[in-house]
Amino acid sequence: MSIKNIIQNSQMPIIVSLPDNRWDLAEAAINAGADGLKFHINVDHHASGNHFKSLDDYTELFKKVREEFAGPMGIVIGDVIDEVDQISTNKLKQIGFDYFSLYAKDIPSKMVLQNDIEKTVAIDHSYAPSDIRNVEEFGIEAIELSIVNKANYGERLNFADMLAYKNYRNDTRLPLIVPSQKRLVPDDLTILNQIGINAVMLGAVTVGSTTESIYSTVSEFHNYIEKIALTQG
Repeated sequence: MSIKNIIQNSQMPIIVSLPDNRWDLAEAAINAGADGLKFHINVDHHASGNHFKSLDDYTELFKKVREEFAGPMGIVIGDVIDEVDQISTNKLKQIGFDYFSLYAKDIPSKMVLQNDIEKTVAIDHSYAPSDIRNVEEFGIEAIELSIVNKANYGERLNFADMLAYKNYRNDTRLPLIVPSQKRLVPDDLTILNQIGINAVMLGAVTVGSTTESIYSTVSEFHNYIEKIALTQG
């Protein structure tokens, strides 16, 4: 399924960035109502503390998830541009991935030019809101606002964060995804919706690292979004 379509046609879809590449964690997110999933390879992940190995190490797992999950599946291919350049997007497509998610600094020309899978880009706090206008010219489907300093990971979302997200919203027409670098709670979704954020990506900071914590947290957010939809409907 297209990440673009689910963002355009759903109210605040929930993408779960899994803290580890394991079937039980993916299953928990799926059963709790996740609209999309994101996996990682070839990276040391700051928020979860995990080291993710190569694509070949997880291929059978990814295929199993694809068989069981109809929503968009994304993948962080790595964080070293030369290693990213070696990954075949056609192979990712054949496995079942719909989009990649990469920091702007890690995307080589080949990945911008390819059309096998959709493209999303993460930007950090070094990018000013005005810098992201040009992203619209490169066929990018969505921007992930990974703008929180690592020193502030896990803190509660505050008004300063809201203003920062709003500044980015004012400078692009592209869909914006807010990842849970801050420890999001369901009430934050109402504010993010008002700002014009199109989706949230719940990762280890918010959902934890166990099947129980993932299921309970994603369920709580999913139910809250349904309540918002009923209220606005």
